[in-house]
Amino acid sequence: AVGLCVCLFCLLLGEAATARHYAKVHGNLMTALQKRKTTAFRFGLWKVGKVILTISPIVALREYVAGLLELAWRESLTRRLVSRYLSDGTASKRQSFYSLTLTGEIDNPDQRICQDVGSFVNTAVSLSQDVVRTVLSVLAFAPTLYAISPTACFGGMAYAILGTLLATRGFGAWLGLYQMRCVQQEAGLRYKLIRARENAESIAFFEGGEAELSKFNAAFTTLLETAYQRVLVAAGYGMLNRNFQWATFVVTPVLVGPAYLKGKVEFGVIAQTSMAFNTILNAMTLVMHRLEALSDVSVRVQRLHRLDLALRDCQAERAACRRPGVRGQQCIHSDTTEDGPVRVRFHDVTLKTPLRADAVPRVLCSRLSFELLDGQSLLVTGESGIGKSSLLRAAAGLWTNGSGTIQLCNRSHVFFMPQKPYMFLGSLRSQLLYPRIDDGLLSDSELAEALKRVRLGDLLDRHNLNETKDWTSILSLGQQQRINFARLLLMPQSELALMDECTSACDVQSESLLYQHLQKQLGSYVSVGHRPALRKFHSHVLWLRHVEGDRQARAEGLFLPMSEFESRVAS
Repeated sequence: AVGLCVCLFCLLLGEAATARHYAKVHGNLMTALQKRKTTAFRFGLWKVGKVILTISPIVALREYVAGLLELAWRESLTRRLVSRYLSDGTASKRQSFYSLTLTGEIDNPDQRICQDVGSFVNTAVSLSQDVVRTVLSVLAFAPTLYAISPTACFGGMAYAILGTLLATRGFGAWLGLYQMRCVQQEAGLRYKLIRARENAESIAFFEGGEAELSKFNAAFTTLLETAYQRVLVAAGYGMLNRNFQWATFVVTPVLVGPAYLKGKVEFGVIAQTSMAFNTILNAMTLVMHRLEALSDVSVRVQRLHRLDLALRDCQAERAACRRPGVRGQQCIHSDTTEDGPVRVRFHDVTLKTPLRADAVPRVLCSRLSFELLDGQSLLVTGESGIGKSSLLRAAAGLWTNGSGTIQLCNRSHVFFMPQKPYMFLGSLRSQLLYPRIDDGLLSDSELAEALKRVRLGDLLDRHNLNETKDWTSILSLGQQQRINFARLLLMPQSELALMDECTSACDVQSESLLYQHLQKQLGSYVSVGHRPALRKFHSHVLWLRHVEGDRQARAEGLFLPMSEFESRVAS
């Protein structure tokens, strides 16, 4: 990138030098024309053509290098942001994309990474060229203009400063404000259509098309109102800019004309002065002419800067939560168990709902302590909404607001299964291997065997392992949950599974079969579930109940052997 910048600067320097020489050649041509010197006029035309042929490849090469610089800058910035957004290189499950979604701190991070970066880089490279060209043009033409007419030189600078002040003071802040609002509202509008597409079946069952249309129209009306206000400001700015340019045509004759009429300068000097004056004027009114572009790049910089700060905060929070004993850190600390047989240990854990700008955190449970040993399995049960899944999120390191310490065995050997499995556009092979990347270590027969063990062997009769399809629309939720179990069966190194109602959409027979495979595959696992049929597959229960008389509706957890829990329930 540094080499491209140096190359671009050299090309801009060559372009400015050639333009200065062209002004002199063009002035001589006009003088020959005014004096009716045929030979000199033809020679002047030849020199003008020669300059044009010289500058053409310089301009083309400059555009090419600028394009390469733009691509290199965008690649570097996009890769850096997206790597910090999707994978921070730590063992923490609560990576930045989840944290930002959870807190709602940053709206539309996908648009910021994919669109704002591209718009920012494109405008920034263009403006950077204009700034360099401005400096070089002033340095190249100011001495020439000053030698011809000091009045024209200083008058042009004063005229440019006046126009810039009028544009920035009168329109700059308003253009930036409405540009920011338009970008945010357009992102929100696009997100509404994305949500409708992602939840198409649910909306169709409810016949909610009219409701979605109403919400879209309301948001679109707000966007149109903002765009209309921006159009009014842009119209005023355009009027000022156009009038300023028209007035420029008479400035040079006014400043140099008297000297020509008195015979002090030749006619060609007027043309040379006009070109030098316009070049300097265009350079010094860069801010005025590119005010809309400057407003746009300012908005993109602010949005990307906020995203960068949010990603830094996420990384700092995760680092703090991995250091137990740090004072002032209100978070649940994650650690690895040191005792060989211990698979899960909760020590004095108080769990709260995540921090959000639009909600006050609520305490879900307080001072919860228990430990699960190798060979033991735990069923987390309790009424709906009491915080069972939230405890699992805390164990996985997704929710950290609270206090206490949660220890798990080697986290690289912990497998998490959500209630709704993640299925993406890809091959059946990539679905089974997720979240691993296909490294070719597992054969087709091993993948087929895993599918048979979860009663999905018939999929291979209709689909190929390497076919790319939208499996969310092909497989039912119960089949997707069985794909989740197949993923676990293909990871023999797993020591612990955390499962959030991962068989809720399966029939009783399939659920029983899946848990039998689970017992053979793993020594320990933690399940969230309601069905009494699950009790026989677990050795212990974490029974969550509301604390009587507690206004905050906090829960207390009773860690019991399954036999004692069933006795209590029966009585």
